Amino acid sequence: MGGKKKPTLSQLAKKAEKEKEQQVQKSKKETKKEETQTKRTIQILDEKLFQTIAKDIQNMRVITPYEIASKYGIKMSVAFKVLRNLSERGDLVLVSKGHRTEIYIPRRS
Repeated sequence: MGGKKKPTLSQLAKKAEKEKEQQVQKSKKETKKEETQTKRTIQILDEKLFQTIAKDIQNMRVITPYEIASKYGIKMSVAFKVLRNLSERGDLVLVSKGHRTEIYIPRRS
């Protein structure tokens, strides 16, 4: 009754060549992935890093959670908590709060 036609010899050879090339490219990609270093993010904040952030914030004009997260390699949720904690302590003043972000400035003495 019919069915699928069998490929010709040249088509089989081309298919085998493509598969070999894909395997070579795949192995190259795997070696590149092993060589690149992954950026580690901190999920729990220790007191030393908290004090460092509190000190560095006083020299900044405007502070956002993204700036803190990217500068110190911490998660965004941790950066939000740090900034809220510093605001409660009185080191920061909340200037603007939106749906997704908060903008702070340091309290000048």
